[in-house]
Amino acid sequence: MMFLPGSHLLTQEPTLADGAIDPTDAITPDLDEGDAVLFENRTWHAGGINLSGHPRIALMLQYGYRWLHPVDDSTTDLMTDPTLNLIEQQPLGLPDRNEDGSLAKGAGAARP
Repeated sequence: MMFLPGSHLLTQEPTLADGAIDPTDAITPDLDEGDAVLFENRTWHAGGINLSGHPRIALMLQYGYRWLHPVDDSTTDLMTDPTLNLIEQQPLGLPDRNEDGSLAKGAGAARP
């Protein structure tokens, strides 16, 4: 995996030197088996070639403010689970807006 530190602050794509395929400031973290990498999702990053001979597993978690539109299908069958409180339903896609677009009082942002 390769990262371009500070790239989350860029307002344009990073520049490359003539003939280069990667930015000169890009880094590859030195990781051991079982290590995890956390990074801000706007950081320019790229996967590398897996030379280990073993499958590489990735777990991607994304957090966004509740006013951001979900980028995938939420697990709708869990939304009907009566044991989940409003906070637990929020990451599953509980709407926190009324039909007119105003914030719904006591929806996903409510505390149990």
